[in-house]
Amino acid sequence: MAEALDVRTDPVEYPTSDGRPVAESDLHYLRLAGAAYGIRKFLAARDDVYVGSNLLVYDEPGNPRRHLSPDVFVAFGVRSGPRDLYKIWEEQPPAFVLEITSKTTRLEDERTKRDRYAEWGVREYFLYDPRAEWLDPPLQGLELDGKRYRSMHPSTLPNGKRGFRSKTLGICPWLSDAVLRLFDPATGRDLSTPEEEGAERDAEAAARAAAESRAEAAESRAEAAESRAQAAESSAVVHQRTLVVRLAERRFDPATGASLAALVEQVDSWDDFARIGEWVVSSDGPADLLARVRVAFPR
Repeated sequence: MAEALDVRTDPVEYPTSDGRPVAESDLHYLRLAGAAYGIRKFLAARDDVYVGSNLLVYDEPGNPRRHLSPDVFVAFGVRSGPRDLYKIWEEQPPAFVLEITSKTTRLEDERTKRDRYAEWGVREYFLYDPRAEWLDPPLQGLELDGKRYRSMHPSTLPNGKRGFRSKTLGICPWLSDAVLRLFDPATGRDLSTPEEEGAERDAEAAARAAAESRAEAAESRAEAAESRAQAAESSAVVHQRTLVVRLAERRFDPATGASLAALVEQVDSWDDFARIGEWVVSSDGPADLLARVRVAFPR
């Protein structure tokens, strides 16, 4: 008899939301979303990294009340992809956390979360105050030293600005007029925000539209020029036809001119009309002229 497979499941239900708002204000949300977007894109090529944003992180099996919700966190050595919640004992503790601090979260960010993140082993913990109201300076970096955090000292970055060097992520957080930017030393540029990428796409689309418009305008001008040239050429051909017909009328008679006009109705070459003009002058008579034209331009 086959031995039964022992499958153990966690009977505890872990909520996916704590009912709290994602951010205190539109400004806080924009700064949170911008940072999360930049970090996700920076690490997108790796399938062993997870970037979470405002996700409930549980750190004690069987205890659905013990959780935190980091604004942005990065965990290495785990699969990428979306999750409803995050359990440290099933995956890995975050190595990097960024909190967008505010009036309502300041004490939790600076005390409760600081202590818990140290317990988890979060190597780097950054605090950012978008309004520069509660933190001085408004961007602070903490680095785990043993079981406690020590302050990270800002330095001059390769872009010439003062900021922090994140050893965990390989990027450099800094402030540009109170706006959090993430500088990538490998490219020499800041990681793009969704707004910047949207503006770039709009600019590229506008440039393509302008180029297409210029090309269409150039094509229209070329077509118009060609049309004018064709009209001019057509007018010149009509003029040449009229000249040889009138020449035949003067040398012979109107009937010869009318017959010649019917024979050369489809002729559209200047050279051909020059030959016909010579035949009008050199022919012995109307019959000779019309015979030459019929042979040269059969209909």
